[in-house]
Amino acid sequence: MSSPLAKRLLTSALLCLLLPISLYINAEQALMMSAKKAAKIGGEMYEEVTAQIPMISDKKITDYVNKVGQNIAHHSDNPDIKYTFTVLDSPEINAFASPGGYVYINRGLLAYMNSESQLAAVLGHEVAHITADHAASQQLAQTGSNVVAGILAILTGSMDVGEATAQWGAASVKGYGREMELEADALGNKSLHRAGYDPDAMIAIISQLKAHERYTKKRSADAGKKTQTYHGLFASHPRNDKRLREMLKLSSTKGSKAVEPIAPNVDKGSFRVATNGMAWGNSSAQKQKKPNRFYHDKLRFQFDYPKGWAFKDQGLAIKGQNEKKSATLNIDIKTRTLESPRDYIKKSLAIPFIKKSEDLLINGLKAHTGIVPAKNDEKDQRITVIYYGRRAYIFRGTVIDGKLDDKPDTQASQSYDRDFLSITASFKPRSSREMQTQNPQAIYYVKAKAGATYARLSQHLGLGRYGVDQLRLINGDYPRGEPSVGKWIKIIR
Repeated sequence: MSSPLAKRLLTSALLCLLLPISLYINAEQALMMSAKKAAKIGGEMYEEVTAQIPMISDKKITDYVNKVGQNIAHHSDNPDIKYTFTVLDSPEINAFASPGGYVYINRGLLAYMNSESQLAAVLGHEVAHITADHAASQQLAQTGSNVVAGILAILTGSMDVGEATAQWGAASVKGYGREMELEADALGNKSLHRAGYDPDAMIAIISQLKAHERYTKKRSADAGKKTQTYHGLFASHPRNDKRLREMLKLSSTKGSKAVEPIAPNVDKGSFRVATNGMAWGNSSAQKQKKPNRFYHDKLRFQFDYPKGWAFKDQGLAIKGQNEKKSATLNIDIKTRTLESPRDYIKKSLAIPFIKKSEDLLINGLKAHTGIVPAKNDEKDQRITVIYYGRRAYIFRGTVIDGKLDDKPDTQASQSYDRDFLSITASFKPRSSREMQTQNPQAIYYVKAKAGATYARLSQHLGLGRYGVDQLRLINGDYPRGEPSVGKWIKIIR
């Protein structure tokens, strides 16, 4: 339970239970939570969520989402709450809210939007759950969610968080229900109308998500698997929801006296500019890269290192040290010569003699290693030179403190030397193909030309069996639509 992996697995399981529902804690119900306490709990939950699911690093996207969110919040029924809008680097299609005015939206959901109005509609829906205090109407959590609350309390070290999650978890176990979801739609749509956005955006994004639900069922059927609900967002709405449409129409014409509608906030390409180049699916560079492995993208090499070691890239030098700071392994990158690695050590590095001198072949690369004898107060140093391309990679391993647990100095030094040798032995070039698979697929915008079809685009982009469906989905044309000439459309590459 206490290991990082166990915590990550528990937290992932926890979030799978909690994230599908928009959530908020009321300050006046069973928890008797003050606004200050709600902000504290929301802040701690924010730290935990963002520790387990990283925030998207593209400032262009985060600033844009925050700008749209703050605008919607300003036109909500409670604009005085401090709202925090966060974009999570997750491919899951979801958005949710938590205590203290925290609203989250996943990168995966942004991929299925096609306008700023649709983004505003989703954020407005989440803000509405907050302003309507929907969780206040929920009964206390069932036993299952109390267990979840306990897990979160352990992970955060805060009983306040665990206590709050018992109520927070009730909504995730039971859902808000159709009446509350419809109310959130209506309130969110009222904010949408006040802010001058497209009044049909709520219907548009719901249709998008329902289309994705159909696609998910199709893929599950093809694979012979049971269809699972992909998200809780708008899950209570039927495809042709007449009552929803009536409520949205009513909310656009009533209850807007507090703030007069501003000039229509027509999407003039801001959403397209902000999301162009956004990562798609699971293929993020962060996920592809393995722990305890150093990657150098520019010079195209990698090497592995034992647990407890850390390396910092300093240009043409890489500094490494173990966690006990008892050993270092530094790498200098220089231009190689026509001489052998053995002669490079003697002539270019001016080291005339090394002990245990040995020629090596490391992953197809010529190399040489040995021990540089100690001088004065210095200790022996393991040196390895590897030739890769036009460069010489010079590894120098030094034991600062020979003590290693209860082992004698000699055994300790031998143990560190094995670390040095294993690190250098793992040095490996990275092919262009490896570099491409590490880089994430991303969404880009192009203007559709005459004769363009999603089938041709999918084949050209190599998107595989479901590529046509994916392109139609992200462009709002599922299941049978085709791009219009001159229209901006999204592609995946």
